[in-house]
Amino acid sequence: MIFFVDGGKLNDLLSLVHEENIYACKIACLIESYGSKYDFAEFWVQYVNEKPVTAISKFYGDMTICSTDKTDFDELKEFLKVTGFSSVLCEREIFKDSYSGIIMEKVFFNEDVQAEVNSDLNEVYNLLKSCKSDTFEVPEYEDFILDMSHKIRHKTALCVGVREGEKLVSTAMTVAQSETCAVIGAVATDGNYRHSGYGSQCVNAICRLLNDRKIFIMRDERENENFYRSMGFEDKGKFYIKRGKKYDTVL
Repeated sequence: MIFFVDGGKLNDLLSLVHEENIYACKIACLIESYGSKYDFAEFWVQYVNEKPVTAISKFYGDMTICSTDKTDFDELKEFLKVTGFSSVLCEREIFKDSYSGIIMEKVFFNEDVQAEVNSDLNEVYNLLKSCKSDTFEVPEYEDFILDMSHKIRHKTALCVGVREGEKLVSTAMTVAQSETCAVIGAVATDGNYRHSGYGSQCVNAICRLLNDRKIFIMRDERENENFYRSMGFEDKGKFYIKRGKKYDTVL
């Protein structure tokens, strides 16, 4: 059975998101950032034999599944169909024709590097927009600014940048951050400044700032493998995302 999380089931939800993986990290980040007092952030727990086995979150239509070896995926699939979603992120392919990518984990740390911490988000957004591509999507301006500024205040995200003079030329951020894990994303460098080491500088700066946690990235299967391997990341498995038909979505 799958139950909506209220105060009585919060402890069961929290018990499932202490795992050190990207799914637990994203759900824990959402709990720490927003709790259950906002309509756009919702949580559920799946029980099998009265034991909590699966944590589920929904943020503006984007759902994350933190599954276990006890998860009932047949029930979960029917629940997702009824609930509706813009996207579903999971370690298993729940729906056919899901997009799959690679998870990498930081396994050794490079030299100490410096970068500007929590750069101006307007500048960050403009840089991200300039780097938009088929595999690098950017949310709407207001959604990005409100979510990132809220998470930075709650210490569940951070953003770093590198400048050439006054110009912000490279950036990276944690798209999810908990007490034990972090997921780095939105790594972008101005086209005129690529292949200069700025992207690596941003990623390594975040890793140094969060070196007491497990650090993950999610990448396209066809892109950026050598870039991340050069910084001490190794493959740790696959993730699957299913896009819904009801919404326009962003990873």
